Amino acid sequence: MPSRILLVEDDPDIGRLVVTGLEEIGLDVDKVSRISEFESAIGQKTYDLCMVDLGLPDGNGLQLVEDLRRRDGCGIIILSGRSAEIDRIIGLEVGADDYITKPFRMREMVARVRSVLRRVNETKRARSQAGGAPPETGEQVEIAFDGYRLLPASRRLVAPDDSEIHLTTAEFNLFSALVQRRGRVLSRDELMNAVKGRDWESYDRAIDGLVSRLRRKVPSPEGREPYIRTVHGIGYTFSG
Repeated sequence: MPSRILLVEDDPDIGRLVVTGLEEIGLDVDKVSRISEFESAIGQKTYDLCMVDLGLPDGNGLQLVEDLRRRDGCGIIILSGRSAEIDRIIGLEVGADDYITKPFRMREMVARVRSVLRRVNETKRARSQAGGAPPETGEQVEIAFDGYRLLPASRRLVAPDDSEIHLTTAEFNLFSALVQRRGRVLSRDELMNAVKGRDWESYDRAIDGLVSRLRRKVPSPEGREPYIRTVHGIGYTFSG
């Protein structure tokens, strides 16, 4: 069954271009142009990836991305004519898996869609197999700290109360890199390499934004420093 894509784009020319390009590689694409239409579509079908334009006629595309990340497990790509660094950083911070700037080359857009779909599908397979066959030799089944449990094989983070903490692909990759190298200081470049599969430029604020989100999602006990500690002039280290 082909992966299902929902495109939220109010520019008819760009919409036709994206739909044609993705259907040519065998994907199932629905297109809407307003947030109200998005709400109707998402209530009727399950999508593997949502592609969201930021400039929508009836609302804020960034808010839509943030709401979608809180309630759904699909991949998210932002489409935008805004190319400033701060816009990319904000897109990453609200939970997008990638950020494509208009105008874009069709081949690049298709490659990045495939990359996000591959990670989304790998995560779904890993979670469906959790508790089934044993992991490959040498793979860590679980890493525990202060009641939290990181499960790399199924890409899950479980809180002390046994609830699951939902992390974006970038957040999980970054947190996992830090936890699995506990006590070691990782530079921002090393951490950008851990957030693989994306074409974000290696600027410091992108990593800083991810760390801020993780500190909010994975709070340390009251009275102690955050699990992810800043090492000024170098990068970050996990001290849980």
